Amino acid sequence: MRTRAAPWFGIAVVLAAVAVIALSGTAQAIVAAVAFFLFLGACIRALSLAVRDDDVSAGTIRGPAGRTLGIMGADHAARRRRRRTPRR
Repeated sequence: MRTRAAPWFGIAVVLAAVAVIALSGTAQAIVAAVAFFLFLGACIRALSLAVRDDDVSAGTIRGPAGRTLGIMGADHAARRRRRRTPRR
């Protein structure tokens, strides 16, 4: 379930079916709301998994500010590594 979104969609469909078929009243509303939010979460998960390994979309989503902060963080980490290494 960590590397796929399909099981989350399946759970959302099952919950929606239970809400429509087996429940009524407040219980139906609660289970339907949980199914709806689970479906939205599965959509976000599917989108993030699709974008994660795609270089073009990853570059598009990370704007100039994100690239700049990444470069600054890499420079800072390199300086710390240099300070930690013993001088010979």
